Order: sequence, then C-alpha cells, then structure tokens
Amino acid sequence: MFNRRRIRPIIISLIIMVLLALAWLPTGDLLPEQRSNKPFLFISYSTPVPNNSALQDVLFDVQQRLEQRHEWKLIDEPADYAWQLTVSVSQPDNLELLGELTGPNADLQRFKIQGRPEAMGALPEQYVKVLIDLVEAGDNAQ
Repeated sequence: MFNRRRIRPIIISLIIMVLLALAWLPTGDLLPEQRSNKPFLFISYSTPVPNNSALQDVLFDVQQRLEQRHEWKLIDEPADYAWQLTVSVSQPDNLELLGELTGPNADLQRFKIQGRPEAMGALPEQYVKVLIDLVEAGDNAQ
C-alpha cells in the first residue's frame, strides 16, 4: 500500500497545477479588445487598375508581409476598437504604396512609400516598417 506521506505532496501539486490552468483560461465576459494586449487591425486592399499584374504582385507582397507580422491581431471585419488600414498601390510615374490608417479613436494618418519600379521588392518592406511605427506610436499614446 502507498505511504500517505509520499503521495500527499503529489496530490497537492496536482491540485495547484489544475487551479493555475483554470486561472489561465479566459472567463468569456471580456470584450474583444480586452482579450489581447496587441492592437487589432482590419486591412482592405485596392488598386486603381485591377488587371495590372505588377501592381497585383506588389499588393500580394504587402498582404503577405502584413499577415506574417506578430505586432497586431488581424480581424476580418471593421470594428470600433480596431485600427483600420486601407492599402492602395498605383503607378503613375513611380510605384506608390499609399496607406490610410484610422485609429480606434478616429485619428486618420496618411502615408506614402514611393520608388522606381525596379525597387519593387524593397518598397513593401519599407511600407510595413512605417506602418509598425505608426501603430505602435498610436497604441502607446492610447
């Protein structure tokens, strides 16, 4: 038969582990914006010429870079607690990546990254860097 003195610490430690696991679970009564410390981001994409394959490639590159980032949580529909970003790509003379970022408190910030079409690979990276800085600065200000 088992010795009670040997099994008692094991039972106590299991009870403590179960209580910690239960404390870690969400309670369900939190609002979506309270469930995470990361800012929420809704993104919409547009190009003036939908059939231009070069612009579609740049837009796809921006989309992939934004979805891979861990600084924010992406949501499928706009919400009042989330940042809203509109990404548009155009090419009048130079390649332009335009962004309109609206914060949860309705602050609108516009930014533009532009360069020669040969620098197509570097522009999305710069766009994401500027966006990260804007969202972090705005989130810290709130």
